[in-house]
Amino acid sequence: MMPRFFDANIFRGARRAAALLAAAALLNAAAPARAATETARRPAPTGEVALAAGLSVDGLPAVSGQTVFPGSSFSTEEKARGMVELGNRARVELSGWSALRLDFSDEGLGGALDKGSARLSVPRDIAATLTTADASVASDRAETALFTLRVSAEGTTLTVQSGRVEMRAGGAARTAGAGESLHAARGSQPSPPPQSNNLSGKKKAGLFFGIAGAVAVIILILAGGDDDEVEEPCPVIVVSGDVPPGC
Repeated sequence: MMPRFFDANIFRGARRAAALLAAAALLNAAAPARAATETARRPAPTGEVALAAGLSVDGLPAVSGQTVFPGSSFSTEEKARGMVELGNRARVELSGWSALRLDFSDEGLGGALDKGSARLSVPRDIAATLTTADASVASDRAETALFTLRVSAEGTTLTVQSGRVEMRAGGAARTAGAGESLHAARGSQPSPPPQSNNLSGKKKAGLFFGIAGAVAVIILILAGGDDDEVEEPCPVIVVSGDVPPGC
């Protein structure tokens, strides 16, 4: 017959194992609740309007120092300039007549540029992506980046001042480094932007009339060269005798 103390040891061991299993189950059940609590305590990402002249946020005039949240829409008046500084240390500048919808978090930012121009300053370890009707661009988070994205009737142009930024369009991807530019339009693949004539209508008219005036002056000079030369007085002073021929 088995001793009684052996049965007691088995019973105590079983109780200890059951207690450990119950404690583990409680810890596993509490983990999601603890994570949810920590997430709730974490403040929501925000940004701040740094330049407000001519800038609107969600359709209302912006005020310098105004707090902005992810999903906000920004627009600028003609010849205006707006700037937003984000909590992740990134900065977004909008030129005149621009429209941008912006999402951001502690780890990155993204948005859609409908028109105009946006200049982004992105610190290291922050991912930045923007889309337009023609292309999408994404900065390399391994280094700081400073780049400008411009939307016009000719398409989308990316200009990189520092860092590396990838443009995707037309089923292809191409990366631009500091001092380089890429262009895409209506389904075309990224390529260096075409040489454009940046002269305005008034400048073009002035250049045309200037060239026409220069041509007219040249014609008058050439036409005047065919006239008979004017005979100059004879420089010889006659004291006596015959007058020299030609005088």
